Amino acid sequence: MATAAQGPLSLLWGWLWSERFWLPENVSWADLEGPADGYGYPRGRHILSVFPLAAGIFFVRLLFERVCFVAQTGVQW
Repeated sequence: MATAAQGPLSLLWGWLWSERFWLPENVSWADLEGPADGYGYPRGRHILSVFPLAAGIFFVRLLFERVCFVAQTGVQW
């Protein structure tokens, strides 16, 4: 039973990760194994630097809305 399902699954798996589907011409999965010397790929932890930056921009916006723009409009919070 397992061998009967292995044929369609391997066919689906081969189509899903086909180089023709995902990559441009003259590029293979082997090319993406590791970067050339002096280059590096982004890592998952690099996304963590976005959250403090977004929080800082948000708080600067709140500061400007409550301090700077209240004087111009005269509206109190």
